[in-house]
Amino acid sequence: MKYFNENLIKGDKALADKIQMEKWVYQPDVPSNITTPVSEDFAAIDKIQQEWRTTGVKGLSQKIKSTNEKQHFIDYLPKDITAAEMAAIDTEFNFTKGGNFVIKRQWFAIAIRQQYKPAYPAIEQFMIATSRTGSLMTLYKEMVKIPDGKIWAKQIFEKAKSGYHATTVEAVEGLLK
Repeated sequence: MKYFNENLIKGDKALADKIQMEKWVYQPDVPSNITTPVSEDFAAIDKIQQEWRTTGVKGLSQKIKSTNEKQHFIDYLPKDITAAEMAAIDTEFNFTKGGNFVIKRQWFAIAIRQQYKPAYPAIEQFMIATSRTGSLMTLYKEMVKIPDGKIWAKQIFEKAKSGYHATTVEAVEGLLK
């Protein structure tokens, strides 16, 4: 702070007040003078999110390409998405069978929540092959919220637990009690 004040602010009180460096360094939360970043790419995806139910999903995979863009798209799928809409999105993007780890985890969480059964075999395979506690807990937590989900979760856990880390086993067992 001394260097900052002596070499950058140089006694300019108005500049110091504008920057609020003391708040940035010593106070909790983000100061009010933060500049909110805006992403044109995410704004375009937000627009797609508002329109895809009307315009359809065909061709969206050509507009939404990067992992971050796909994550953003998945994160903002409507809570009331139907099985038919899930199937159309899955056909367009191949989220259930393709994609990377992060995309699959996010897609599978929604597939569980919406009880999109065509994804269930891939979800089980993913959960058996995965050892990341955070990702697994995300999926197990979604499973216990749906009808018969706890039974399904216990079946997967019995198949998978020998490949899980001890802390993961403990966390999942605690959730499934």
